[in-house]
Amino acid sequence: MRRSLRETMSNTDDTVIIRAPGGEEISWRTRRMTSLGADAELAATIAHSDADVHDIERLLKAGCSLELAWTIVRPADKP
Repeated sequence: MRRSLRETMSNTDDTVIIRAPGGEEISWRTRRMTSLGADAELAATIAHSDADVHDIERLLKAGCSLELAWTIVRPADKP
């Protein structure tokens, strides 16, 4: 049975929290940032942020340092 977009959007009981603390996405983001050269503290900070890890990867490939890439993509309301 296919559901309409309206039915899908109105059903809030199926909400999935993607970045749950200790969840798989946070773990992957932390490992990915470590593999790109971040120390454990910076990797965890980035993993728990709203920053797009793929944007950081693109900036690194373009020649930015990790610190500069993080400064560029870091959410404006987070120091």
